[in-house]
Amino acid sequence: MSRTLRYILAAVAGAAIATLVATALATTPKPDPEVYETSVLDGVPIESIHPTGVGLPLVGAHGTVGAGDYADSLKAYHDSGDYMADLNKVDKAAKQFLKSKLQSRKHRSKKCKKAGSKTKCPKGKPALVLDIDETSLSNYSFLAASDFKGAVGALAGALAAADSPAVGPTLKLFNWARDNKVAVFFITGRPGAIPGVRDLTIENLEGAGYEGWNELYLNDDGEPTKEYKSSTRGEIEDAGFKILVNVGDQESDLSGGNALRGFKLPNPYYFIGDE
Repeated sequence: MSRTLRYILAAVAGAAIATLVATALATTPKPDPEVYETSVLDGVPIESIHPTGVGLPLVGAHGTVGAGDYADSLKAYHDSGDYMADLNKVDKAAKQFLKSKLQSRKHRSKKCKKAGSKTKCPKGKPALVLDIDETSLSNYSFLAASDFKGAVGALAGALAAADSPAVGPTLKLFNWARDNKVAVFFITGRPGAIPGVRDLTIENLEGAGYEGWNELYLNDDGEPTKEYKSSTRGEIEDAGFKILVNVGDQESDLSGGNALRGFKLPNPYYFIGDE
């Protein structure tokens, strides 16, 4: 073979390899660099968009600010579209993680069934856990109407009205999970002991587009949030499920273990300190 021909073949091969690499890079989903591991709670990695998940104190504040400045800044964060964009980033990362784990479980299931395979079969049916307020349903109109003062009263009003809209990115995550045979459980701190709360919550969830979920858990006994939500996730896993993703807007939604990965949505409007 002549030297010229070898150079031509090498060039063609190099171009082909470069094309394959470029195609692979173009088709491989890349994680959003703005969503990253911000903490580890009780052994569960938590991903969000900032170290605090865009929580309090004041979002994007510059210079000297006082308590009276919060309402305008929080409304600007919401109305600018930045809040929705941040929600979308975190829920999108949750979906990517969930998708990757489902693909991994499928691959492991095939390998473990082969004779003599040392690969352990995945345990538990895949599950997704969602909080409700400011995770699955948005109570923004009630919160903003009070200039974010008296969050408990605003949330109570939203619960009674039962017409809070879905958090769009979370509804997309929910629907994707259901379409891919992932069980979905809602665990909320709403007080189940109060008559009507369960029915109003179901009415709102279904009216907002959440259909086909497996179970709704309310805090019937008024337990501390972390203890109640963690133990409830434990009950779900004891029932034969594996919680691959847990999504909430408070650290108390995500702490306490019993999940493979947690994702914290931004909520600068109120903070639940009940651990």
